[in-house]
Amino acid sequence: MKAIPLWRPLGPLAYSSSIATRIGDLVRAPLGSKSVPACVVSVTEPLRDGLKDIEEIIAHRVFPTSLIELCLHISDQHLCFPGETLGLALPRDIMRPPRRTPTCAPQKQQNLRNLKMRTDEERAAVLIDKSKRPVILHSGGDYTGLTVGLIRKSLSRGKQILMLFPHEPGLARAYERLKPYLALEVYHAGLGQKERRRMRHGVRSEDVNLVAGLRSAVFLPFTNLELILVFDADSNSYRVRSHHIHYNARDLALFRAKEKGVKVVFFSIMPCVENLHSAGSGKFNLIERRIRQRGKALITDMRMEKREAVLSKPLTDELRKLRQNRALLLLNRLGISARLLCTDCGNVLTCPECEIPLKLKSPGMPLECRLCGRKEEPPQQCPRCKGVRWQILSPGLEGLKKELLCIFPKDDLCEVTAGHRPIVEEVSAARVIYGTSAALEYLPPKTTLAAMLSWDAERSRADFRSAERAFRDVLYLRRILASSPESKLIVQTYRPKDKLLEYALKADAEWFLRSELRRRRELGYPPYRRLVLFKKGTKAWDQSRFCNNIRHEGVELLGPYEVNRGVTAVLVKLRRDISPGDLIDAAILKKSGWNVEVDPAEIF
Repeated sequence: MKAIPLWRPLGPLAYSSSIATRIGDLVRAPLGSKSVPACVVSVTEPLRDGLKDIEEIIAHRVFPTSLIELCLHISDQHLCFPGETLGLALPRDIMRPPRRTPTCAPQKQQNLRNLKMRTDEERAAVLIDKSKRPVILHSGGDYTGLTVGLIRKSLSRGKQILMLFPHEPGLARAYERLKPYLALEVYHAGLGQKERRRMRHGVRSEDVNLVAGLRSAVFLPFTNLELILVFDADSNSYRVRSHHIHYNARDLALFRAKEKGVKVVFFSIMPCVENLHSAGSGKFNLIERRIRQRGKALITDMRMEKREAVLSKPLTDELRKLRQNRALLLLNRLGISARLLCTDCGNVLTCPECEIPLKLKSPGMPLECRLCGRKEEPPQQCPRCKGVRWQILSPGLEGLKKELLCIFPKDDLCEVTAGHRPIVEEVSAARVIYGTSAALEYLPPKTTLAAMLSWDAERSRADFRSAERAFRDVLYLRRILASSPESKLIVQTYRPKDKLLEYALKADAEWFLRSELRRRRELGYPPYRRLVLFKKGTKAWDQSRFCNNIRHEGVELLGPYEVNRGVTAVLVKLRRDISPGDLIDAAILKKSGWNVEVDPAEIF
């Protein structure tokens, strides 16, 4: 037989066993001078002399076959070890079964019967039911009726359902919206040890059939799974780094849907380019629904505003008129690397080879491409309009906060960033929510004003996905226009005639996809190639020695270049027919001291 020791950088090891074991059993196995927990992955191996014997069975069928396959898939695609990925599925503190068998609260049948689907939800339900492929529901609308209807249908057949959310605010909103109709069990890493253990074993024994959870819920040991609903599927918060293992919970949900009879539905305001491309090639079924826009979308030309102002006069006037309503302000920072922007036409200087915005570390220094290292002296004239007025584009939240404090008392403001996510109640108590893209996770009631404070900063992020993110963020903010005729979306920019902004305000994803796919095909970016990002750790091999160990056939290496905090990185582009696991052996990667991220969200 073969078993994989948990939480260790190891693969399957051969053992003998005088005990009858089955695949998925959790056993205690000898490893060197120690005795460690291990997962049985094969029982048909021929016996050989000299093998150590399994000591005991800790618990039967802890790992369903589908969960073992998921963990092996992660280790293959993300250049890590099966023992580490199986450890993700069974954290140390919840290994043993609970003393009491968990029970699920009874379904609220009366409330379920009283909730009716809208006509468009009924049409979507029919299409989802007929689909043999994963489904993308492309819309910013509310689908409570559809969600409840799909779940009820699976529950009536005695099946299990997983609802995935990328972040806590989204999970909290869904729980409040659905709890009158469904008996939800909530699962996330923030639960106590006893509760997570109860939930895990309840799912395995099918006492718990409906789970709403964050990213780690994708590792729950479902044995009778039929439906996976992935909400806010376009969110980057589905990406997880656990120790040195990077993975995307959304992609893992798609892999779990390959189990026989499991259906997956992605709910997305703006599906990622890769998924839209897959829908166009027939790998996904795409269901689109446009939401009627009741409010107004306005573009503010920042060339007419004060040079140093973060808030334009039209936006300031709207903020002063808020009264009992709320505002959501988005300002994505550029970090220490500023950009040089022409204030006459809004042009941001980019690298002619990589189409990445050139960075300016400090005035008087050359402009530099972070990817290929190309350096250029700042031009006297703008190459697009021949203008001579330049501005260093480096917006920050401190300047925004100072301007907001001139209008509102401190208690009315709430800042949200990736490093500071306040609780939902704190956000709901504020009149103005401001911050980076993390602020888009919150959309409290009575939000009638939204603003993107620097479209130019969004467009000039040093990443090949900058256009996609700018387009998506506008669509997220555009949701408030469906709330009331008084709602407004204001976009501040030095490029008021930017085609991308024009089509984003129209929510024309078809135009965007055509334009973006053409650009990515030329540059060799996803979906036409896959990316693997290697980052140098402390006490690691030098880049020359490391790169010599990477497979070179059918791949393109970019770098080394510098990412955040001076870390050295190498970006690898590979053909779609090459697996990331073929680039370098996981054991060599571990020995090298370099870290890896497959299909990275950002390349800097």
